[in-house]
Amino acid sequence: MFLPPSERFSDRQIITDFVDQLIVPNYELLTQRSGELEAAVAMFVSDPTAETLETARQAWLTARQPWEQSEAFAFGPAASLGLDAELDDWPVNEVDVISVLESQDALTPEYIDSLQTSQKGFHAIGFLLFGIDNDKPLEAFTARDLEYLGAIAPVFDQTANDLLSSWTEGVQGFPPFRDEFVMAGEGSELYLTPQAAGEEIVQGIIGILDELGNVKIGEAVDAQNPFLLESRFAHSSLQDFQDNLQSAENAYLGDFPPGSTDGRGLSDFITAIDPALDAQIREQLEASRIAIAAIPGPIEETLCDSGAQVEITAAQESILELLDIFQQQVLPLVQQ
Repeated sequence: MFLPPSERFSDRQIITDFVDQLIVPNYELLTQRSGELEAAVAMFVSDPTAETLETARQAWLTARQPWEQSEAFAFGPAASLGLDAELDDWPVNEVDVISVLESQDALTPEYIDSLQTSQKGFHAIGFLLFGIDNDKPLEAFTARDLEYLGAIAPVFDQTANDLLSSWTEGVQGFPPFRDEFVMAGEGSELYLTPQAAGEEIVQGIIGILDELGNVKIGEAVDAQNPFLLESRFAHSSLQDFQDNLQSAENAYLGDFPPGSTDGRGLSDFITAIDPALDAQIREQLEASRIAIAAIPGPIEETLCDSGAQVEITAAQESILELLDIFQQQVLPLVQQ
């Protein structure tokens, strides 16, 4: 479909609302949850009981959701400043975490901050809290485990806050990335036209759908290896799948949580050009959501179960069909 100039992407409100109605509220929720995780871990470290352990584990799971729902816009500072990797480097080899436990170094937040990304962030905390297969009993926690947890949680919380600040206030001497994005075509050095910012939105959706279908699900299925599942320590990879799909939908609609605002989104641009395509996207999003929900869980236990292969394959194929729609039909409309 060739678009006349009057229909080509130039909607600055979509770009602005993408930041103000989606990115910033999403990251604000992440920082709220990261603070709650830090507090729950501190409570467990000071009073390690079954109850405080369960609270810390639930806080990890709760913090995970807004992060996974942000992965459709893991561009800008998340990528350029390495904040994505600081929070969520994976797959994590637990040997890297064990090497810290077995070292003689004093485990302070400053020391943790200096470590490689595989030794801090979500998955290092997850390994410490849940164990290698969601099976770590309270009596298995050592003083060194608690020392590590007490130092890693505040580093994680600070990184989450840095990510929010990188968009709203600026960090490390860089101006707020919000200004760079919403000023596309009007002084932005990275986005020379509004169309370039619109394409960034679409590429972010494509990126998370590709990662979800071909990597997070695909690589584990192809290898029949649950150790390739991202949140295998907590047995929560299925929730990650749902949240990543939600991330794609949120990016398409341009708000967070869905339906909470009246801002403009990419869907408004598509609807104005091809309402049938918008309807197709919405239907495929719902079909993919249903397909993921049909996977018997936890997938860490069912991945290699012959009885679950039909559902797992159907979910992957549904996500890849959605990916194809964005690659073959949506992206060309924004690029014209």
